[in-house]
Amino acid sequence: MDRATQALQWWRGTLYPYQIQWITEPARFALCVKSRQIGFSHATAAGAVLGALIHRRPQVILSASEDLSAEVLDKAKRHAEVLAAFGYPGANRLVVDNATEVAWKDGGRIVALPASPRTARSFTGDVWLDEFAYHLDPKKIRDAAFPIALRGDWRVRVFSTPNGATGLFYDMASRLSRGWARHEVTLDDAISEGVPVDREAAYALASHDERVIDQWYGCKFLDGDLQYYPTAWLERARAWTGSLDSIEGASLHAGFDVGRTRDLSVLVVVALVGRFAYVLGVHTFKRTRFAEQRKALAKLRSAYDWETLHVDATGLGSQLAEELVEDWGEDEVTAVKFTPESKESLITGAFRWLSSNALRLPKDETGAELAREGQTIRRVISAAGNVQYVAPSGDGGHADRWTALCLALKGAGEPRPTRGVSASPLVTS
Repeated sequence: MDRATQALQWWRGTLYPYQIQWITEPARFALCVKSRQIGFSHATAAGAVLGALIHRRPQVILSASEDLSAEVLDKAKRHAEVLAAFGYPGANRLVVDNATEVAWKDGGRIVALPASPRTARSFTGDVWLDEFAYHLDPKKIRDAAFPIALRGDWRVRVFSTPNGATGLFYDMASRLSRGWARHEVTLDDAISEGVPVDREAAYALASHDERVIDQWYGCKFLDGDLQYYPTAWLERARAWTGSLDSIEGASLHAGFDVGRTRDLSVLVVVALVGRFAYVLGVHTFKRTRFAEQRKALAKLRSAYDWETLHVDATGLGSQLAEELVEDWGEDEVTAVKFTPESKESLITGAFRWLSSNALRLPKDETGAELAREGQTIRRVISAAGNVQYVAPSGDGGHADRWTALCLALKGAGEPRPTRGVSASPLVTS
């Protein structure tokens, strides 16, 4: 066995079976629906090195962002270093080595760039369309890149994590054209082949949302604009006809969403008994001055005697939140500035209460209004692949009651027994 063949065998031993199958796919055109967190960029880089260094074919990698293209090229350089260490001739003889390209003295080059129609037209060679579902204009990129491949003996590789049941990648994966090979690699597939992924940590990144988990890790295409809280869960939660007097051993927690001009200001108070959270009251303030809101909050504080108050401290609300912290202390009042991260924590926190059937909304119109607002929350995946949670604005506010409820549940914490209370739930159905 010659030196080059031996080096290739050793290098092949560093790859997982699904990676080898992908980079050695014989079809000219191939598509892969793949999970996140499984090292697919590592496989892409290996495939590009195989095509460029071994077969002397130019390789063009177009990624969804500049960071992703830089990452793939860096991985390609590392593959070349490994091949050089194993003794593959010429693997370390680079004549071009910069932020977007590597080329070898003996032939072969890899160009990695953020995707755009212009860059797709500027090069010839085997084309790798990385995270294609997240490209800003996938149709134009397809129209620019595919004809180049058809004019020569070039190969096209299209691969991505799903990004909703719409768009060109979804159409291609669902109705693959004749002559295309299809691959699919879920997180469980990769783990079964030995990829060292912490499944629980991966699920935590998706906030344990089963629908997001299915899309990120299960190769399933879900609606990109999806009602986040299932209607059945919200209706199930409307199961309480009790009152403050009927709850013993409870800890009370309040949430206050601040509005001043268009949106409502809303206070929601919940009682935590065992692992159950009961909505005791919903109080709205329609476009009133903050001074009046502070007076009303003081009266409600005396009536409920809550333990914690989480307050919206975003924009106009920052001043009111600061004043409440000064008046009542940090042990009681927590100012919450709304950021994408904090909003996700609030929205997914309420999801966990609902999914575990531990939230109780009133059966009356108050509970119905909360449920209606909960139904307006949408899970939206951005072009960059980020999950966002949004609600439409209207004359009735901006899901302000639900936001206040999420703040109150933040104070109550995750569903768990509290202060040794072991009381049975007032309503269990």
